[in-house]
Amino acid sequence: MTGARSVAGGIATSNLNNLYALRDLVSEKGMGLEIFSYLEREKDRPTFLHPGISFTGFGKRKWVLAAALLLRLSQRPVFIFDHVRLALPLFPFAKFRLIKVVIFAHGSEAWKRMSRTSRWSFESASLCLANSQFTMKRMRERIAQFNGVACPLGLSPDFDSNGKLEDSSYNKLELEAADQRMRSLGKRVLLLVARMDSREGQKGHRALIKILPELLRKFPDVQLVFPGPGDDRENLRQLAQNQGVAQAVFIPGWVSHSVLRALYQHCYALIMPSQQEGFGLAYLEAMNYAKPCVGCFDQGAEEIIVDGETGFLIRDPNNPQELLEKVSTLLVEPELAERMGKKGFERLHQFFTSQQYQERIKEAISKVL
Repeated sequence: MTGARSVAGGIATSNLNNLYALRDLVSEKGMGLEIFSYLEREKDRPTFLHPGISFTGFGKRKWVLAAALLLRLSQRPVFIFDHVRLALPLFPFAKFRLIKVVIFAHGSEAWKRMSRTSRWSFESASLCLANSQFTMKRMRERIAQFNGVACPLGLSPDFDSNGKLEDSSYNKLELEAADQRMRSLGKRVLLLVARMDSREGQKGHRALIKILPELLRKFPDVQLVFPGPGDDRENLRQLAQNQGVAQAVFIPGWVSHSVLRALYQHCYALIMPSQQEGFGLAYLEAMNYAKPCVGCFDQGAEEIIVDGETGFLIRDPNNPQELLEKVSTLLVEPELAERMGKKGFERLHQFFTSQQYQERIKEAISKVL
């Protein structure tokens, strides 16, 4: 795997669930489990792993990891990869069915930005597990033949699942705004939780900042909060200043789990009109706090958000009128927003809990053992 404990992002979050599922699966079947973490070191070993489970961190030493994989060939294990590029050293052996390989497919690396060698690895895998039906559909458009199934993700095991609807009272929170002044967060916080990568820029941050002047004319107390890492934060701050809305935009960067939970509890809605979501774990995290969500059609969000019931889906986030209309509808109708949030909470617990995802993983991987 790329990493789980000391690595940020959706794949790392998924890996935590995967490790729980594999830990339980090998225990049930009386099998062994050896974990290789490309980005991490031994100190990053998850504490929930049994002592008998081996964990090796390679600290980004790609060739050392490749050598370790090749040395395991004689044992004929089932190799499971969280990212297709890690599977490349074993491609020839998988192609000729000398070994079994399982590859998780999480997003654009499985279709939009798929290299030729990645396609080879997917084609030769015993099983490909896509994080959504959307990702599986896109893969099938790019790859003629491969053995794949959709395995929708679940809430992180590190993100405490709320067993009941929590009190919607607001926390007292203060952050530095894009105008470099500390300001309190009010009751109309629109949250977008995602990385801010200048090479991508399709999570929806810019689209929200661009409609904020009009939102503020209708709702003077509305605020945008963008927690998350990335090298695009300064560019977004500059955009907020250029739009004259810096006082209502907050870009705190990476925040702790406790702060993130407080932001979910405090926010009015999660607005993530992203055009690069294979799935979208942030929607699940918001639903855990009964918050309505806004995402995009023809993305992974379409499998999570029920349009008009648990939130809204839009066609084009770069169409300011469409995005403005949906966000304004939520803001002007707090009863509707509350009903949608409650429906989302129910949907999360019906389909997307951590335990439900782990059971899906165990069932899928059991078929190739």
